[in-house]
Amino acid sequence: MTASEARPVAPRERQRSWHEFGWACAEITALSALAIAQPVLDVFGRAPEVFVEAGAGRADLWLFAIAVALVPAIVLCAAELLMMLAAGETARRTLHLALIAALAALIAIRAVRLGIGIEGVVVLAMAVVFGVAIALLRARMAWFRTWLRWLAVAPVVLVMLFGFGSKASSLASASTGRADDAIDLEPAASSAARPPVVVLVLDELPTRSLLGRDGTIDAERFPGFAALAREATWYRNTTSVAANTAHAVPAILTGQYPSDRDRAPVATEHPDNVFRLLGNAYRFNVSELDTQLCVVPRCDFDDPDNRPEGVASVSGATASGSEGSALGRLFDRALDAYPDMVALHEIEFVQSVERNELDDVGSATTTSSAPTTSTGSAAPVDVDEATATTVDRTAARSPAVQPSRFRDWLARIDADADHPQLSLLHLTLPHYPWYIDSAGTVYRIPPDDSHLGGTVFNHWTDGPGGAITGRQRHLLQTRYVDTLLIALRERLETLVLWDDACVIVTADHGAGFNPGGGFREYDGENGPDLMGVPLFVHGPGLREGVIDDRPVQTVDVFPTLAAIAGVEIPWRVDGVDLGAPRGADRRTHPYAGVTRFTYGLETVDVTDHLDRLLALAADAPSVGGDDLTILRDGPAGDLIGTPLTDLDVAAEATGEAATIDFRGSDDYAPDKAGEVAALIVGHFAGGTPETVVVAAVDGVVAASASTFPVENAERFMLLLPPQWMRDGPHDVDLFRLDGTTLTPLTVV
Repeated sequence: MTASEARPVAPRERQRSWHEFGWACAEITALSALAIAQPVLDVFGRAPEVFVEAGAGRADLWLFAIAVALVPAIVLCAAELLMMLAAGETARRTLHLALIAALAALIAIRAVRLGIGIEGVVVLAMAVVFGVAIALLRARMAWFRTWLRWLAVAPVVLVMLFGFGSKASSLASASTGRADDAIDLEPAASSAARPPVVVLVLDELPTRSLLGRDGTIDAERFPGFAALAREATWYRNTTSVAANTAHAVPAILTGQYPSDRDRAPVATEHPDNVFRLLGNAYRFNVSELDTQLCVVPRCDFDDPDNRPEGVASVSGATASGSEGSALGRLFDRALDAYPDMVALHEIEFVQSVERNELDDVGSATTTSSAPTTSTGSAAPVDVDEATATTVDRTAARSPAVQPSRFRDWLARIDADADHPQLSLLHLTLPHYPWYIDSAGTVYRIPPDDSHLGGTVFNHWTDGPGGAITGRQRHLLQTRYVDTLLIALRERLETLVLWDDACVIVTADHGAGFNPGGGFREYDGENGPDLMGVPLFVHGPGLREGVIDDRPVQTVDVFPTLAAIAGVEIPWRVDGVDLGAPRGADRRTHPYAGVTRFTYGLETVDVTDHLDRLLALAADAPSVGGDDLTILRDGPAGDLIGTPLTDLDVAAEATGEAATIDFRGSDDYAPDKAGEVAALIVGHFAGGTPETVVVAAVDGVVAASASTFPVENAERFMLLLPPQWMRDGPHDVDLFRLDGTTLTPLTVV
């Protein structure tokens, strides 16, 4: 056949190539939906707080879902098209089979890890075998190719499931309804007769953390909380009705129990709340973060009705707004979170947006009413200081930014008692991650700090080392919160409001620190830590310095606040006014929790809650003192502060070498932002369980901890006193404690 005779065949071949390319795109669309869109939409669909946090509207949710379902396929198809145009059809087919194998492997990694519980290199091997098998089936079996092409409808199915069947679906189809319509109060109730109201909701703070061995506030360790207890009624027997913020904060702000249905923490799901009740009676200074219940007009701090008498504008010292669009922030979150979803090791904590695999993804407006600023330091800030740069919502969740959020909110509390103000702040402290000490020193932590620190599937490992170090870090951060409480008291006294204001300080939920027990998942044994939260109520005419030990629940905050404000609640609430005559004790209440992937509501018996709490407090390893006292709670903690010259130190290293996974910096010097290198994370590949590891800084013992099992290794986490590490560099040496002898460790 001559060349001229062959030319007419080329157009038919090109047509067939385009035809095959179209079917190839259908196959890629199917597998990319299962490998990428399914995990992303599943995880995000179970955490509507992410969309609240990003400031996303209904259109953003739908566009996000559609983009997640289709964009990966479009990108991969474009890669195949470029290959076909540049190198021909054969090269495109080769690339297609490689993409099929890769996408199938990603599907297998997640399915094996979550379905069977296998982790590590075994998962990788199984995924590679599965990917190659799927590619071979696609290349050789026509029926399989047909099946794959039918699966091209998967993106449509996934988007519909996300939009109508996920937990986030309530946001995708929500309208404000009555939530933004404030209640008209009876004119007889004079606003001037109402006290200013200040509500501070802390996050992840168990009552037990504040107690001394006698069951009272440890005044030496927490002077701010102790001072508040002396001038307030302290409801020591308070229990939270939920294990995470998405359910616990709405319960506080509505006075209603979590429902059987897992509801998003937004006003459309919780319209009858404190903001709607007081939206025409109080000026608002409200800062939410993980919830969005405040949608009445005064939730906007710049609303004219929020201006104090005689002030033309109270727009605040910072510019409102946030960086980027809500949709862009969601995409950033997805890009950051997806690698964790297909990781070889389980690092997903998807029960809520609180410190889970979605932790460090995305951003949004930080509050309903006021912007948030960051000073780059966790040190206490004077309210009269010049403000710094506005940050986005995701950055605003960082513990290091909470002092600036607190400062902004505190500065907006004013002295116009004739036009009372509701100042409410949900402060995400002392919530994990823990990296602040009592003086506000910030220390660097690894990205997978929770996993390395001894929690797997939201449970502490069996070895006590992880839970002990975790609790120490929590207590140091709680001591920092204590300094903010002192600042609040000083601000109210400066404004001459303390005596007349109603001040309520509580926490949304606690946290467990039992080795082998749940950190934020209720297991019965951790009930006193997980459910027991502080509740202090101060106000004119209320009892001061009183410990009230009747069973109280966090749903009682709203009706108590309403009664103090002199406003009758026109709808049903589950909580009671704590100032009303005491009724029968409530020994049980609903409790909302999440076990890894599943929301659940159960009834818990709190009859013996206080007795168990006080028994745990009586057995506290230490009380009082400074941060060093807390760090000495661990094994061989009595060595901390002792020069090595006063101890028995072996001359040479023996035994297994330790691998250092994280240490902040090689020379343990602070970085340019002033963050110190105080956390050391390492492991022994084999190792003896509960080996005691000791660290010395510049020749003085600074930390000790015992190992705990994670991923077939004995891992350790040492916290050096952060204040010791402010000036650097430092010489840091590690030892293994053998009896009374410190044996140097070989570090690799």
